[in-house]
Amino acid sequence: MKKTDYLTYCEIDLEAVRHNARQIAKLVQKNRFFLSTRLDAEKKLKGLESILAVIKADAYGHGVEDIARLLDREGVGLFGISNVDEGITLRKLGVKKPILLLESALPVCAGKIVDYDLTSGVCTLELARALDQEAKKRGRKADVHIKIDTGMGRLGVWHTEAFDFIKKVSRLRRLRIMGIFTHFPAADTERGFTRKQIVSLYDLVKKLDRAGLIIPFIHAANSMGLAGYKTHILNLARPGLMLYGLYPDPRLKKDFLLKPAMSVRSHVIFLKRIPKGRSVSYGRTFFTKRDMLIATVPIGYSDGYFRAFSNRAAVVINGARCPVIGRVTMDQIMVDVTPVPGVKLGTSVTVLGRQKRQTVSAEDLARWAGTINYEIVCSLGSRLPRIIKKGNERT
Repeated sequence: MKKTDYLTYCEIDLEAVRHNARQIAKLVQKNRFFLSTRLDAEKKLKGLESILAVIKADAYGHGVEDIARLLDREGVGLFGISNVDEGITLRKLGVKKPILLLESALPVCAGKIVDYDLTSGVCTLELARALDQEAKKRGRKADVHIKIDTGMGRLGVWHTEAFDFIKKVSRLRRLRIMGIFTHFPAADTERGFTRKQIVSLYDLVKKLDRAGLIIPFIHAANSMGLAGYKTHILNLARPGLMLYGLYPDPRLKKDFLLKPAMSVRSHVIFLKRIPKGRSVSYGRTFFTKRDMLIATVPIGYSDGYFRAFSNRAAVVINGARCPVIGRVTMDQIMVDVTPVPGVKLGTSVTVLGRQKRQTVSAEDLARWAGTINYEIVCSLGSRLPRIIKKGNERT
C-alpha cells in the first residue's frame, strides 16, 4: 500500500540498514577480530561474512521479511533469532544460511529444530540429548552452539562448569558443536567486568583447544561489545541494535556513523482553539496557560506510543518541535501547535525521525519514557503498519 492509505505508519529505510551493516563490517576489521573459522585457519571470514545478524523480535520491530532478505543478499554469515517459530519463518522466506536460536528451547522442540535445519543454542543436557535422538531418527546431524554464562545470570552453563558440560555434549554422535558464545550484561557501563567475561571465555576456549575440542565459532560481541572492545578470541560479531541505526551508547557517535532505519509518521486529524484555563485529556493533568491551538494526532498507547510520554514528549510539525500535552490516550495524542504557522488538517507529523532540521530520536523517546531505545522501536514497529523505503521509493 501507499503511505497515503494510512494516517499513522512506520517507515523502514532499507538503504539505512545496508549502510549500517557495511559500517559494522568495517568496525569488525578495525577492532581486530581474529577472523577465521578455527577449523581452517586459511579460510578467513571477509566483511559481512563475519556478522551474525540478530533479527529476533521481527527484526527489532523493523520487519523480518525485508530485513532478512536484504542482509542475506548483502552476504551476512549467520542469522540470530530468539525461538523456533522465528527460525521456521526465515526458512520459509528462503534463507539457507545458518540460523542460530539464541534462546534455549525445550526438548519437545527438538524435532522441529532438526527438521528446519536450525542451529540450537544449548545449555542443558536434556535438550542436547533430544536433538541427538531426533537427528538420529532422521539420519542426519544437528549443529549446536553452547551457551556459556560468564556473568549475565540468565541462560547458559556457568563458565567454570562448561568444560565438563561440553565434553558430555561432544560424546553425542549426531551433534556438531559449531559455536560457543556468551553475553555481556553491562558492556556499556562496566568495562572491567566485561573484560573479565572475555577472559573467562578465553580461558575456557584455550582449555578446550588443549583437549582437542576445537569449536569453530566463538562469539560474544553484541552491539556494545563489538563497538567498545578489541579482542582476538572472537570470530563472529553479533550486532542487533546497530544494524537498525541505533547506538548502544551515545558516546559511540563520534566513532562511526549509523543511519536510523525507522521513522514514524502521522497526520493532524483535528484542530481546536482552546482558551486559557481549560484542561486537556484524561485526568486533567494539563491546563492551558494561554489561548492555544491544539492538534489531535492519531497515535496512542495501543500503537506502542507509551502513556509515559504524557506531558513529556514532542513531535515535529512543519519543521518545529511541538510538545505533547495532556495524557496520551489509547488512540490519540494532543499537541500544542500554537506558534507553528501553516498547520491544517492533514499536515504531516513526525513522531520518530527527521523532518527538515528537527529530529525526534529513539533515544529522545526512551529518555522521556524512562526506558531504552530497543523498547521504543520494538513497540512502535510491531504495532504500526509498515512502509518499506527502498532508496527514494516507498512500497
